[in-house]
Amino acid sequence: MNIDEELLNYIHDDLDICRDYLHQISSGMIKGEVSKYPIFVAMRGVADVDLGLPVVNRNDYDMTWNFNASHLEEFVTKGIVAKDKAADFIKAYKNPKDFMCVFIAEEGAMSFAFMPYDRNRAELN
Repeated sequence: MNIDEELLNYIHDDLDICRDYLHQISSGMIKGEVSKYPIFVAMRGVADVDLGLPVVNRNDYDMTWNFNASHLEEFVTKGIVAKDKAADFIKAYKNPKDFMCVFIAEEGAMSFAFMPYDRNRAELN
């Protein structure tokens, strides 16, 4: 399912606060060999999804979204990404030095998006 531009802009507003921190977490996951495919789970509902570990709490920063750190392997284990589709996911995964993979866990609009670490909103996709 495609995420609309307005929703992505709301996420970008919060990412402007914590983008550098998430980049550090992603780099640490890769360097520490936790995963080559970090995924940040963005949630703003009352009942957030059980994926990854909490890394940014919206209440601590007066934001709308919570962010958890996860990775492709957990998504496969929990059946969010089918095991036989993991290779397709890896092929679509953008360079984690430049882009963060965000799983937007919004009721009725769960989807993946790659968002640039360089804050250049023109590169949204």
